[in-house]
Amino acid sequence: MNDVFQHRRQISFRRNFRYLSRAFNDQFIGFLFIAVTLLGYEYIHSLSTVKNGYWLILPLLIISVFGLFFGDLTTYLQTADQVFLIANFPDLKRQLKYSLFRSLLFSFAIQTMLNIILLPMMLKVSGWWFAFCYYLFSLFVKLLLLILKYNKMVQKQKINWPYAINLELRRVNRINLFFNFFTDVKEIKHDNRPTRIWDFVLNKLQRYNKSYHWILFTRYFFRSRQFMSTMIATTILGMLLTASLPSLVAATIAAIFILFAIAYQLKPIFSHYAQHRIARIYPQDSEKQLADFQLLATKIFSPIVLLLLICLLFGHQSTAVSISFLIIGLAAWLIVKGYLPRLVGFKYEIKK
Repeated sequence: MNDVFQHRRQISFRRNFRYLSRAFNDQFIGFLFIAVTLLGYEYIHSLSTVKNGYWLILPLLIISVFGLFFGDLTTYLQTADQVFLIANFPDLKRQLKYSLFRSLLFSFAIQTMLNIILLPMMLKVSGWWFAFCYYLFSLFVKLLLLILKYNKMVQKQKINWPYAINLELRRVNRINLFFNFFTDVKEIKHDNRPTRIWDFVLNKLQRYNKSYHWILFTRYFFRSRQFMSTMIATTILGMLLTASLPSLVAATIAAIFILFAIAYQLKPIFSHYAQHRIARIYPQDSEKQLADFQLLATKIFSPIVLLLLICLLFGHQSTAVSISFLIIGLAAWLIVKGYLPRLVGFKYEIKK
């Protein structure tokens, strides 16, 4: 049984590493490095201007509650285990205890990193004793949550299989949803029924360009149920961030990050193009195909960038916003013209 669970851990690690390598490529890592540096500077500078640190308790609690969702109990159980492993309860219980121990170590590591990031904020509130007590309390909460889940899953002489399998499926689904913002995750099943909600936009765009590449791209985007929900959710998130973040630099970086996320969500449109049967009838013109895909990206980016700029102006009413306008506009142009071709120019889909 040790070999079975070790093999599952290796498969999960290789799968997650492949998705991460496709999502966090060289260009995106470079942007993250610059963004983290600027945000760290703004974070320290904003704390230095705060006179009364007690108002920081509320955002500190919000971030801490959000951090509890990271580092769940990892069991690697599968649906068939309730049939094939039910007779070997002692070994299975030993494996689940080992999984609990590994999950505790991983959760404590994440909580330690989060507390290091929040350390300047905690020192601003009430000094080192508060930071140390807060760190111990956060570890105790993580320990309590994981032990409660383990005790609910592993009972005296049996396994609560419905709860155990559902717990693992929800954990894997959260990871897949995170990766789905950056690449095409095959494990996520989408509703393939076409929708007619956006036909009023589709009809106008198809009259704009008669190219069959353009027609297939626009139909796949506006009639698929896969893209619009995540695209709208990502745009709303970007609007909230640009309007609510107190720092103009942080709001600008958040807007550019949202544009990167939109670009990643557009990748499946290009990669799934070959699955259209009608695309095999016409002669293949890769340059025209890429040009029509960039044109669709431009049409999608234009209203999103406009909404982000309006929210940025609403949240930061100063003359410095004009510089952020230029930066965000330039970033959108570079993503569409330079980054998207590199993003779809390699085979990124992953075999199970």
